[in-house]
Amino acid sequence: MTDHRGSASVIAVCSVCTGVGSILGFIPGFIATALREDLGISQGRIGLLVCLYFGCTGVGSILGGRLTDRFGSRAVVVADMTIVALAAAFGAALGSYWALLVAACVAGAGYTLVNAGTNVAIAHAVPLRRRTLAMSIRTAGVPATAAIAAAAGPAAAQRWGWELLLWAVAGSALLAGAGAALLLSDSSGQQESERALPTTSLPEGFVWFPIGAFLMIAGSQPLYSWIVPYLEQSLDASPGLAGGTSAVASVVGVGVMIMNALRSDLIGPSQRMARLVILLGVNAIAIVLVVSGQKAGIGMSLAGTLLGISVQLSAIGIMHATIVDRVPGAVARATGWTMTGYYLGALVSPVAFGYVADVTNTFVWSWLATIVLLLLAIPAWLAASRVSIVSEHC
Repeated sequence: MTDHRGSASVIAVCSVCTGVGSILGFIPGFIATALREDLGISQGRIGLLVCLYFGCTGVGSILGGRLTDRFGSRAVVVADMTIVALAAAFGAALGSYWALLVAACVAGAGYTLVNAGTNVAIAHAVPLRRRTLAMSIRTAGVPATAAIAAAAGPAAAQRWGWELLLWAVAGSALLAGAGAALLLSDSSGQQESERALPTTSLPEGFVWFPIGAFLMIAGSQPLYSWIVPYLEQSLDASPGLAGGTSAVASVVGVGVMIMNALRSDLIGPSQRMARLVILLGVNAIAIVLVVSGQKAGIGMSLAGTLLGISVQLSAIGIMHATIVDRVPGAVARATGWTMTGYYLGALVSPVAFGYVADVTNTFVWSWLATIVLLLLAIPAWLAASRVSIVSEHC
């Protein structure tokens, strides 16, 4: 199944495409203040943009896996980059809330392709002993891209208008798509011997993967979508400080994720789930620190943001590796099912977080709800850890 040729270039282009493909799901939170001032919309309606993006990803993830099996990783990743470019250009050209809603839905649906496509490409190109590292570098494209947007987005949106950021996304997507067309192969999510079969079975109990993914992302996603407006509105941070904090946390988080991946590969597949569960507990503690900043000072919230984003990224990197561990012969299908739960959690979380903040006139209750979700994710992933590992040669 594994093709080691050009694995470094495959990992690199997968990381870039994963990051560029995700950015329209994060930008609304980074430029929330500018959007509210320009379009006169509430925090809940900004959360709805994020919700629709990730919701469409969740709804379409199973189909995205099937399309990857049929057309191959290169075709679907290039297709998604084209979709992102068109969606971003559409939102920028019209400059209205409704255009942003359409762009969020289209780009979110397209992101299903890059999720399955990049997982399949890496599964074919990277050996087992480096799988968590490869998946973590791939996932690192999301925080790396988010770090750039968080650092430049708030101030740029205030000075030149938020539409400029969307044009930049469109251009970046076209460049990333060109790289994918040149460097990725047409690898499918099934082994050659399995492609003639109408279906590929997932192991018994695999349902805990999408359930655990739902709870994990529902509890941790607001650290990206809402930390900037939280710091600005609750702790009186400047746009530069709030965006810079998210950016620095993302950069540090990537480093922590890579170190965690190296350790995870060293201890092997049997211990990856236990490490994931520990990270979920630490993530809950980090959000406690974020909330405590309203009493203990902004430094506490900054520390919680740094810790929370770092462990969230590490957990996501491990999650993708465990998908390939369990069903190496049906990576696209397994990814589709898992990411359905993951992105449905991302659908619920941002808009619910925003509306609760609107109703209660505080972010505190929203943050407390995320802590509960992360604690519920722990028993779900413990159940997922009992799913049998299917032999790569079955």
